[in-house]
Amino acid sequence: MQQPREPELNFNQVKKDINLVDLVLTLGYQHNRAKSGSDIEKGKFHTFDYKGKPGLDQVIIYKNPAGDYLYFNRADDRDKGSVIDFLKHRIENPRIDGVMATPGKNIWASVIENAKRFLNLPAAERSTSHQLQQRIEPVQRGDAYVPDFLRKTTPLTDTAYLMHRGLSPETLASPLFAGRILNHVHTGETKDGRPYKFVNTAFPQLYQDSIVGLEIKANGFKGQAADSLNSAALWLSNTNSKTTTLVVAESAIDALSHYQLKQPTNALYASTSGQLTDNKVTELKHLVENNNLKTVKLALDNNLEGHLFDTRMIVGLARPATPMGIVRTLPGLITVAIHSVQDEPVSRLHREAKAYNQQVLENYRKVAGPEAASGPTLDIELIKASKVGDHSYQFHVPKRLETLSAFNQALINAFPMVAKVELEKSKANDWNDQLKEQLKEKAQTIGQEPGKEPEQEPRPRRGPRL
Repeated sequence: MQQPREPELNFNQVKKDINLVDLVLTLGYQHNRAKSGSDIEKGKFHTFDYKGKPGLDQVIIYKNPAGDYLYFNRADDRDKGSVIDFLKHRIENPRIDGVMATPGKNIWASVIENAKRFLNLPAAERSTSHQLQQRIEPVQRGDAYVPDFLRKTTPLTDTAYLMHRGLSPETLASPLFAGRILNHVHTGETKDGRPYKFVNTAFPQLYQDSIVGLEIKANGFKGQAADSLNSAALWLSNTNSKTTTLVVAESAIDALSHYQLKQPTNALYASTSGQLTDNKVTELKHLVENNNLKTVKLALDNNLEGHLFDTRMIVGLARPATPMGIVRTLPGLITVAIHSVQDEPVSRLHREAKAYNQQVLENYRKVAGPEAASGPTLDIELIKASKVGDHSYQFHVPKRLETLSAFNQALINAFPMVAKVELEKSKANDWNDQLKEQLKEKAQTIGQEPGKEPEQEPRPRRGPRL
């Protein structure tokens, strides 16, 4: 006798039969009680870390007013929705055990197969969470998820650290920076039980208009607040209808210092928080395009890393018709690949590279003698170019400050960008160093005893996660 055919499973049945909370617990996610709502018992947003490690995967589950369980992922704005979206995203982006593509089937069929596998698990192998489900109250209009680190922030009132860095009350009071600088209160107890309280300075990092991280600074310390998502986030000043220029700095302190030194009009400031990823370059490019900005000033540090950041920004700001990028990074060399159907921009870049090489050669012979033959010592200091395919070229650039500076300017001169790009370097290592030097010189000029010089910004170090 023929067995009755199992009814086809559809998406509506999956949403009805699979509770998202039970699914993630069965797959190995752990409920992070400490980060689940302002009240553990009544929190509306519940955090689940895969195998207890948010770095592997983290989802935040909530219940909508209709009673459906939904989720989102702070690390990826596309990763959100129902149990269907949860399975689909992890099939397309494998990172956990227990969810995988089904060979020979499309993505939607794979979602159904993964759902069936869960539904067919013996009861002993499935996690149920009736009590937890009951504690998750439906969100209401206006409810929003608030990361734990934001609950520890207050409006800027303690400006001691910023004043210590040479920043004036007038700078801090500028409408450009209203709400963009916060205090971060960190409390705890010493080993002997005595309470302590630190009030640090915090710079909120934004991604798609949401605060996703905090850059924390205090005398002798700099770091990220716990659970910050820094890979694509930027610190940004405010804008207005007259904003025409984007100024990119490596830190918010440098951005504030640049403003105090230059007093630009119609500027939007962005800080990369000391890290320039491809995601951040993309976000900066979107800022330019979405705000129809006319000029980008690269005010990154005046050191080797700052010039390398310049190169990364310039290739990212090239127009789509001329794609380019850094395709290789070696200890003393970077390789920039360029695809251009137009010959003249490549020829101009090549001419400027040759002019730079000639200058290096002349300086070499001034010391080595006019008849000195070039050898490996000189050879590794020169910019080299090669054609690697139809309309495809590579430029091999030594990692020297002067070489990168010349090459970066040549790139800007030769190729069209999404906006006018200008290189603006501080006279010191960075803009805050220049500000402090200017304040010191001014104090000496007017015959006053300069106050205690502000401490140098410490090198990034691994400090306590705040």
